[in-house]
Amino acid sequence: MLLLQAQPVHAGTWVENVVDWFTELFSVGDPSAQTDAVANVDSLRATPLGVLLNEVTRHDTLAIEKNWPYPTVDAAADLDRHVSTLRNTILLTDPADKLPLRNAAVRVVYPEEQRPGFFLDMLTRFVDVQEVVYSSLLPETLPVSDPLPTVLVVTEPSGRKRAKWYQSLATTAAQDITLLHFGDLKKIAGVPAAWSVITTPFQTKESEAILAQALVGAETLDARVTENTLLYPVGTGYRLSADRPGFSLPEQLGIDRAALENVDYQINRGIRYRAMPGAQLLVMKNGRVVYEKAYGHHTYRKQAVTNGDLYDLASITKAAATSLAVMSLYDEELIELNKKVRDYLPEYKKSLVGRYTIEQLLTHQTGLQSNLPVNEFMTRDLVADDRSFANNLPLGPDRWLDSRLPNWVAETVGGKLDRTAKPAYVYSDVNYYLLQRVVEAITRTPLDIYVTERFYEPMGLGRLAYNPHASFPAERLVPTITEPWMRGGLLRGFVHDEGAALLGGVSGHAGLFGNAHDLGQLFQLLNNGGTYAGKELLSAETVATFTDHNRFNYRALGFDRLAGRFSNAHGIGAGTNTVGHLGYTGTSVWADPENDLVFVLLTNRVNPDPKNEKFLKMDIRSKVTSRVYRALGTWELDS
Repeated sequence: MLLLQAQPVHAGTWVENVVDWFTELFSVGDPSAQTDAVANVDSLRATPLGVLLNEVTRHDTLAIEKNWPYPTVDAAADLDRHVSTLRNTILLTDPADKLPLRNAAVRVVYPEEQRPGFFLDMLTRFVDVQEVVYSSLLPETLPVSDPLPTVLVVTEPSGRKRAKWYQSLATTAAQDITLLHFGDLKKIAGVPAAWSVITTPFQTKESEAILAQALVGAETLDARVTENTLLYPVGTGYRLSADRPGFSLPEQLGIDRAALENVDYQINRGIRYRAMPGAQLLVMKNGRVVYEKAYGHHTYRKQAVTNGDLYDLASITKAAATSLAVMSLYDEELIELNKKVRDYLPEYKKSLVGRYTIEQLLTHQTGLQSNLPVNEFMTRDLVADDRSFANNLPLGPDRWLDSRLPNWVAETVGGKLDRTAKPAYVYSDVNYYLLQRVVEAITRTPLDIYVTERFYEPMGLGRLAYNPHASFPAERLVPTITEPWMRGGLLRGFVHDEGAALLGGVSGHAGLFGNAHDLGQLFQLLNNGGTYAGKELLSAETVATFTDHNRFNYRALGFDRLAGRFSNAHGIGAGTNTVGHLGYTGTSVWADPENDLVFVLLTNRVNPDPKNEKFLKMDIRSKVTSRVYRALGTWELDS
């Protein structure tokens, strides 16, 4: 575990109480004992195990190596095992105030050579995980560690006796401990009453995935003991309800995974013909992930894509950041659709752009030029190789932009722009740049911070971010172009769009990065009418207003409409109000509330050459769309 970020132990935590307890215990009659006690705590913390127990890896910086669903040769048998596992997985203790876990980080302890790989892979999709291999030093070191919820993964060997290592932790006080038991529940013994206990008969990929999700509230457990044991009589068991999105087998929701292999074919064909180096695909049905897969490489034949990697979302930023920000302000009655730009940005009172309404900006019904007017600023004179007060905006690897540029762009937008004679539909980045400025004027908060605090953090979407080069390892960032002259080389985590780049990487029209999973979860918010995991982030009325067909053109108020992009949308079964967006880098996302379907395709088709049009000529996005819809209803569900 090398990519660790130390989490400071805060003042007043339980760790300090341990120190106080040692102090009080030895303070009577022997002052030297007090010093010895403190030294003992410090020495335990300084051991390799002690250091490990006070560090946590950020899960959103890790690779997600496994696809979903797991590979199989018999989907029907997998489904049967999954159903059987759920029927025999029992929460044996009252979950009140303990489960599901709500913490951002979890400690998982397991014996050497018994690493629960599928369990850990699934758990790290939801929370930060501290992996600990059990040793005899753990009982005395755990009490001086950061008090994370601790999960003990116990596999009962069959046919032979073995010391129950977890019993050595029975006297560990003030730790929130959950025992996950794989095996015969008759063998459970020596478990403190304060611990939570979940048992399942067999350790399989299905049972590990189910338990990982159940722990964090993404899977429901509701089984009971069917045979009396010494500790657990017939009928023992508690319900643990799912209250957040999780993962289901496609067949559970009427989709034959073999039908989705037709989607795989289209994506792999695109990679084979060098339309793009790699891709991510996510399909969600009824709020559950049924298909998540990574394909190809970051660049051709170099570094395989994982499901945890971040792509440059390009113009999806308009929908996934700016439109959502406007919707939030509309909910709070802080912005009105019929008000004009000049009502919020008085500096544009006498400018052309000041006359347009918020509604016109959202629907691209201004007639303004397509791109931001930044060509005059594309000069090496405004870029430095070292960061300074004068050059403080990140532009690329070891490239820093003149800090005055955002103000110069704002002034230029307020000047003479190309436009149609009358307001008309012209897809324009200028519209969403202006919306960004309006949002920031109202909230007095930068757009990236506002949407993160308002949406991404409450939804646990750690893999949606602007300027991810500042907070993610380079190996998690899928590159776009190589531009050595002004941008400094290969762009990883630096926005490809020139306009957004000259604004420091944060703009209303481009700049957001993400992986397919977190982007899909964000758009599930629309299918849910503004709620997510029981929290209302937007009102249903606002969602309906912004996703409905607007009065000017084919688009919705804050989104693109599939019916306008895909001529046969109705014919393949797409709902009338399916909304989403496309991105220049080869990205797309669609949310269909009628089918309760969300699907995301992310690629970096601009690598290594943004002029490569094979992705567009092969029509990969449309082919993926049609094949996702054709997969619906291909598996007969039990009545």
